[in-house]
Amino acid sequence: MIEIKPNIQHHSTCPYDGATLKPIQVLWPGLGIYVKTKCDTCQTEFIEALRVGHSVRRPYQIDIAKGKHFYQKTNDQWFTWYTDPFIEYLQNPQTESVPITKEVFKECNRVIILNCIDNVYGHCLLKLLNAQRHLDGNPDYGLIVIVQPFKRSMVPDGVAEIWTADIPLRNGHYYYPNFNQFVTEELKRFDEIHVSKAHSHPSQFDITRFSRIPKHNFEEENYKITYIWREDRLWCSTLFYRILRKLKIMKLGLLLQNWKVKKLFIQLKYQFPTAKFVVAAQGKSTKFPGWIEDCRVEKYDSNTDKEMNEIYSQSRIVIGIHGSSILKPSAHAGMTISLMPQQRWHDVVSDVLYQEADPRIAAFRYRYVPIETSINEIANMASSMIMKYSDFVSDMTADIQS
Repeated sequence: MIEIKPNIQHHSTCPYDGATLKPIQVLWPGLGIYVKTKCDTCQTEFIEALRVGHSVRRPYQIDIAKGKHFYQKTNDQWFTWYTDPFIEYLQNPQTESVPITKEVFKECNRVIILNCIDNVYGHCLLKLLNAQRHLDGNPDYGLIVIVQPFKRSMVPDGVAEIWTADIPLRNGHYYYPNFNQFVTEELKRFDEIHVSKAHSHPSQFDITRFSRIPKHNFEEENYKITYIWREDRLWCSTLFYRILRKLKIMKLGLLLQNWKVKKLFIQLKYQFPTAKFVVAAQGKSTKFPGWIEDCRVEKYDSNTDKEMNEIYSQSRIVIGIHGSSILKPSAHAGMTISLMPQQRWHDVVSDVLYQEADPRIAAFRYRYVPIETSINEIANMASSMIMKYSDFVSDMTADIQS
């Protein structure tokens, strides 16, 4: 965690002359946390990303007067999508006032602030998972969690305060002056303040503390086999997907995806006739036959979020395309198959929330295959995972049980 009161614990140097920059003020635009700094040598003022979230390993600076960006050299040049638009949003603040709800559960003088605001659903969830580390590891501090409404229900018990900012997900990256004013004013109440680093991929957490839904029980005889539907990333080859987008015929891709899901389920139904087959998650395009439970929704809210987690918990296996839509399913379900688009292999495993400590059993439970993999191969893999899981676990843990 990083101290911001009474001192701003931020160290950086001027990109022009190498002098140490003086931190002046912490800024809260919404997504991320920033610090205004000044070079006493050349008098240049900068806005810098505080090293939290995606900026932990990728710090950057903006010359306020010139609007010029300075990056730490890294191999992941994709990060410019996150940094480059910020100066535009800063120069064009949102005029609308964001409704903010403050809930206080216990009074504290020393606090840690975990800011989960983002414009990507998966990022919001991953940031929130950092709460467990602070609740368990920093009991002398009160934890304040900042979330958007769709994540309020997943804030774990034990926090000191919850600040819910009604910022739509699609606008999570914009600069809201009244949000900055609200946070700045609230911080005057505390003697000592730290901010969570809000790591983008925390490794230690128990999903049940957040969802309050139990993880999958492999002892249950009745279970579901679930496909995680999404409409912005389709079950087809990368080349075909690009063609669909270019020709603006995504409806054809959705029909193809529907056909693939049905074909996959037909093959699995032959192997597991008593299982319930479910299509879940977001987007309701196309129709499914009556023997497939269609649990998809147009949009998430606190109620649908809980219902989805219950479906995932009852699923022996979930199958879906790589991305944030797999996060909660993988955390609650028994096993997961993630279909990997060609251009996403650099992010492999980032969409799965591992809830298995034994690396051998984890390798069995969580699988990654190219999105071009045939339906027959995926069906065979899923079948073997379901049928052989118990035997595999028994073999891997025999020395512990003896």
